[in-house]
Amino acid sequence: MNEWAKKTVRLAKTKDYLDRLYDIYPNDSMQRQVDLSIINSIEETFINRDCIGLLNRLLDLDKFPFKDSYISFLRSDRTAIKRNPKTTKRICDLLFAMGFAKVREGIVEPKEANTRRGPQFAHWLKEKFIHVNLDTFINSKERIIFLEDSEKRILDFCNTELGLGMSKRPDFMAKSKTKYIVGEAKFLSALGGNQGKGFDDAIKLAANQSGRAYKAALIDGVVWIESGSQEYKKIEHTNFYIFSALLLEEFLRKI
Repeated sequence: MNEWAKKTVRLAKTKDYLDRLYDIYPNDSMQRQVDLSIINSIEETFINRDCIGLLNRLLDLDKFPFKDSYISFLRSDRTAIKRNPKTTKRICDLLFAMGFAKVREGIVEPKEANTRRGPQFAHWLKEKFIHVNLDTFINSKERIIFLEDSEKRILDFCNTELGLGMSKRPDFMAKSKTKYIVGEAKFLSALGGNQGKGFDDAIKLAANQSGRAYKAALIDGVVWIESGSQEYKKIEHTNFYIFSALLLEEFLRKI
């Protein structure tokens, strides 16, 4: 296990890790914003038991009141609502059984935490570190800075100038004096599933041996206390730079 991973284990198991991590990944629970006129329109179709009108209004929204495997199909092809009366009735019966208060609660429900983590990390970076455009980034040789530019320019620089062979823009690109660092940042509230895929993507970047830049996977969350998990074992048996985002500044100063 890399020394930076060991530092993270100690931090997670013996220090105020979660308290400090909250500065990067706050657990905000802000409701989705839905215009009152739209809510009133939905309520009217609900009261009138207008199944097709109700479905069409709800499918216009970002969040359907409950999870159902058939909703994405109906979003993509609204004509399927009338062609599939049994499916339409089944979904409407569930909506009417919920009552309008529950339907309203469902459409303004906050986004799942994992979908907000990337923007939260980016916001924290902006507040903590200096960000510059590509030309300034290249010419700087005396400080710690982060790159902020178009996705195309960043990806082109990573591949053309640094030879990293990347297929997508990294979560961050930093420079400490003359040394370049690219990385991915992930917060794991659970192991496996989609979060496990995000973990694997970050590890893949950290393991990339090509080009002339340091690579780091900034992993936070439950992985650091689940010593028997597959994710922990991957960290334990590698010497790549895998550590908490809380250690990023220290890492940049020491490399």
